[in-house]
Amino acid sequence: MAEIEKDLLRDINSDVDGALGAADNSINGATGGDELKADAMVESSFLSDLLREIFYSPMNLALLAIICFLVYKIVRDRTEVPSVSAQSSVEPALPKLRRDFTVQELRSYDGNQPDGRVLVAVNGNVYDVTKGKRFYGPGGPYATFAGRDASRNLATFSVAANEKDDYDDLSDLNAMEMDSVNEWEMQFKEKYEFVGKLLRKGEQPSNYDDDEEDENISSISDVKKQNENINNSISDGQQKSDDLEKLITNAPAEDATLRQRVVTGSHITLGASSTTNIADSEANSTDC
Repeated sequence: MAEIEKDLLRDINSDVDGALGAADNSINGATGGDELKADAMVESSFLSDLLREIFYSPMNLALLAIICFLVYKIVRDRTEVPSVSAQSSVEPALPKLRRDFTVQELRSYDGNQPDGRVLVAVNGNVYDVTKGKRFYGPGGPYATFAGRDASRNLATFSVAANEKDDYDDLSDLNAMEMDSVNEWEMQFKEKYEFVGKLLRKGEQPSNYDDDEEDENISSISDVKKQNENINNSISDGQQKSDDLEKLITNAPAEDATLRQRVVTGSHITLGASSTTNIADSEANSTDC
């Protein structure tokens, strides 16, 4: 009977422990769920606050739009492939032009003609500025200079088209304005090809073909002179070499002759000194 009571008490205690453990687990589970819910609510509130700051503030919205645009530009520039039309837009090089122009003739070279050549006159000289067509060609910021004398424009910092039909001698410009023209002319000389002169009224154009032939002839004559000088230098060097060889060849014979002369001279000297000594002895003996 006592054993049965002990077993009953043991079963009751185990049941009570199980019930208490289940209660603790349920309580702990509820607490953990509350913590997760709280964390989720904190995160959602942070995101909502951030979006509210971005979309409800005009300045932040503008900054976001700028950032997105810059990122798009960077990605597009790195991934964009040049189109065939852009590659074929490179214009072929024009043949070299060398001649003088009147003011009226220069008007035809403003970049609107079929070949697209652009000429600009500065201080009486004409330059081919076709490679700077984006500045001086049609639609460029200095398109009014194309096919005209731009000297007065550059002196007065004006982009108005020079519509004068006569040669402008710039005689009414002051010293500062002329200095500006000269500085611009130096820049044109350095950057662009010289074509010819801007002709005054009644002035005859130069024949640049003859000048080129004269330059070619003078360059050929200069080459010939250089070759002649080289040949003369080679001949002089050969002559000096031959003279040196002769000197070396004749040196032993000359040394032997010199030695013979020295020996002979010494014998004569010795003989003369002996004769003098004998004569002195005889004189001394006579005195005695």
